[in-house]
Amino acid sequence: MNCPRCQTKLVLNRINDINSSIEVDECPDCHGIWFDKDELSQIETIIEPTLIEIRKIPSKKDQYEKMNCPSCNNSPRLEKTVHPRDKKVIIDYCPYCKGIWLDKGELEAIQKENWILTIAKLVKRLA
Repeated sequence: MNCPRCQTKLVLNRINDINSSIEVDECPDCHGIWFDKDELSQIETIIEPTLIEIRKIPSKKDQYEKMNCPSCNNSPRLEKTVHPRDKKVIIDYCPYCKGIWLDKGELEAIQKENWILTIAKLVKRLA
């Protein structure tokens, strides 16, 4: 399977967390990650509180670049949507195989949250 962004052959990589471990396909050149169906949902709810959140994601222009699904033989175009946890992250997904492509830095942007926002959400849940 080749990277939908730069066409480099994807390599297997393991993402480990306290509760789970998933195997994903990662581009060794642009460092984007391909998640097969339901893989991202296993780790995207993890929140890493941080004092200052600095996003290192591609520009909007790059995020909206058209790409084809690497899993479906580069056939259907990947569709775009805003991630619900971070409005600056545009994820690419295949409507057929349900795979998801995240560019370099997008997973970290989804998972990191500044301390103030984390505390505010916690207080809101407790109220």
